[in-house]
Amino acid sequence: MKGKRKLNLFDKIILWLNCLLCLALLISYLAPVVDPKTFWVVAFFGLAYPPLLLGSLIFIIYWILRKNWYFIVSVLCIAIGYSVLLNNFQLHGPSSYSNGPNQTVINMMTYNVHNFKRYGANNDISTKHEILQVINESQPDVIGIQEFYTRKAGQYDMRDSILRIMGTTWYYFEPAVANTQEAIGIAIFSKFPIVAHGFVPFANKMGENACLYIDIKKGDIQFRVYSVHLQSIRFDNEDYKYLNSIAKQGSKTDGSSARRLGSKLKTAFIKRSDQVKKIKEHAAQCPYPYIISGDFNDTPASYAVNQMAKGIKNAFREGGAGFGRTYNGDFPNYQIDYIMASPQFDVRSYQIIEKKLSDHYPVKSDLVLR
Repeated sequence: MKGKRKLNLFDKIILWLNCLLCLALLISYLAPVVDPKTFWVVAFFGLAYPPLLLGSLIFIIYWILRKNWYFIVSVLCIAIGYSVLLNNFQLHGPSSYSNGPNQTVINMMTYNVHNFKRYGANNDISTKHEILQVINESQPDVIGIQEFYTRKAGQYDMRDSILRIMGTTWYYFEPAVANTQEAIGIAIFSKFPIVAHGFVPFANKMGENACLYIDIKKGDIQFRVYSVHLQSIRFDNEDYKYLNSIAKQGSKTDGSSARRLGSKLKTAFIKRSDQVKKIKEHAAQCPYPYIISGDFNDTPASYAVNQMAKGIKNAFREGGAGFGRTYNGDFPNYQIDYIMASPQFDVRSYQIIEKKLSDHYPVKSDLVLR
């Protein structure tokens, strides 16, 4: 390759675009450490990390094909953010292991079931049955369910259905919305005895976004499981319609719609920062090993996810593969559901079950408590 190949006008334009993209990529590396409450703009660069990474790879290919050393610029920028890359992309293969002596294996699962209905659709019996089948086939020891919907009786008595599938009587459910016949909230089901439970308050009253925990006893060992549903962006139909028009039809950007979406994202970034701080402070007081799982509503390059993972193990990073996409709704498909565990756990397996039932894929992981 020629190091000083003369650039034509088109190459010069490409080089400037390459430099701008590299600058944006470098700024995105600040998103995991800069609190959105301090400087929220950086959070948007973190959200854009996957397309920025893809753009950098395209520039690398372009300069290699042009036989020019400028490809090194993008390579270096990607290398600088190697830790962020590993949070987003992994190459672990299928794992096989046998349980050793004095090991306690916890098959942990988290699933935002979207009220047991397909995304954008009304409740239908087939979706409910398919979601229950996923849980039945997985047979988790513990499952945290966000957007859990149940009725007191009948075919949508989901509490009773999951208890029967798991062969247990142990569960904890906190409704965010309820009446005499039905309720929606967060639930945790366990095959092992629950000896205590509670929730980490985000506000004065229980809401859609919340954090529950249960203390579990398996034999002589006790551990805690948190199930979280961090701040939702709360896009409405108008927002999704605008996003779809941009993605599918290439429509021109509408200023007022873009500002509305940006404002909702900014608010969610800031609220998740506060919520993670409360959960981490609560977990720091836990006297035994713990697992934090659930719908974080944020990406691997975000402040919320990286602060939550500080000092504990991210099951995706320890045992995942690919980009770990867990959201399959209308918004760009990111990894936003996680399983994390305190250092006393080893991550032996990690799996995303890619069945498009809810707008989230279920995530499960085998955790070994030493």
